[in-house]
Amino acid sequence: MILDEKLNSGELILLDGGIGSEIERLGGAMHSTAWCGVANKTHPDTVRFVHESYLKAGSDVITANTFATCRHVLEAAGCGDETVEINQRAVELAREALDIVKPDKPIAIAGSISNHVAWVEGSVAGDPATLPSPERESENYHEWVEILTDAGCDLLILEMMQDLHHSTRLMEAAKTTGLPLWVGISASRGPDGQMIGWHMASEEAPRVPDDFPQTLTEPLEVIIDTLTAYEPDVVGIMHSSFYSTTPALEMLFNRWDGPVMAYPEANGYDAVARAPMSVKPDDFAEYCRKWVENGVQIVGRCCGTTIHHIRAMVEQIPKNPGPRPSPSNLNA
Repeated sequence: MILDEKLNSGELILLDGGIGSEIERLGGAMHSTAWCGVANKTHPDTVRFVHESYLKAGSDVITANTFATCRHVLEAAGCGDETVEINQRAVELAREALDIVKPDKPIAIAGSISNHVAWVEGSVAGDPATLPSPERESENYHEWVEILTDAGCDLLILEMMQDLHHSTRLMEAAKTTGLPLWVGISASRGPDGQMIGWHMASEEAPRVPDDFPQTLTEPLEVIIDTLTAYEPDVVGIMHSSFYSTTPALEMLFNRWDGPVMAYPEANGYDAVARAPMSVKPDDFAEYCRKWVENGVQIVGRCCGTTIHHIRAMVEQIPKNPGPRPSPSNLNA
């Protein structure tokens, strides 16, 4: 893979910034149920411009706008019969941006895949009427990763892995491609301080219905151990608050010997303060600097991070990651 040499030598790798949120910030219309994936069709110039901006800032990875382009999500948006074309276009736009900017270093194009489902309109809660059966879900995942592989992605980045059932189905499909797999786990702190998988009912409180049916998710260590058993190439913590990312990274370092990545969200809802959250570029960069100094090799973005966040990060982080933290016994 195009970044193998950097990975193997322990060099720092810079991800890009938020994709869907940045497309929206720059005027790309979001779909009320399928969010950002349809923008490949409706706002291709905006999608391409986002990729160009991150490349100019110094990113080593372009993440195609495919987080929300699985067939069952696009079907809910009335675009199911365009699943292949919308995914192919996402990768084409990333490639076009690369051709325009022509950076003088190797750049990888990542196909973003997730367990994202179509939303109840006006919220971020999954719409029960559009949820596929487990068998259909697996079929759609296999189709999805084949499309992205054929379109020319250099790696697949599994985003917002937060449970066992859906995440393992996606991982099993991704493993069939033979592409490098970078796994991004989303984490929360439970009421007792225990680290768990992303808990939407608390993390997205203003944007889910009051009767949203979510109980506590699995312990984070169980999710880490289950997904790392598939032997991915990279594992990290992503789309998690800064409050949750640091302890989640500490747990990951103790349970995974391979390269570690971190890319938190910079906006959303602070479940601890019970208030909207917005992290300024300099503060974001400071967090990233500390993570890199403590052994994180791959660092970047998620929702709410803009080109300004990535520029600030590039200015502040060291050229190379610091040593990994010494292992400790989590069960002591």
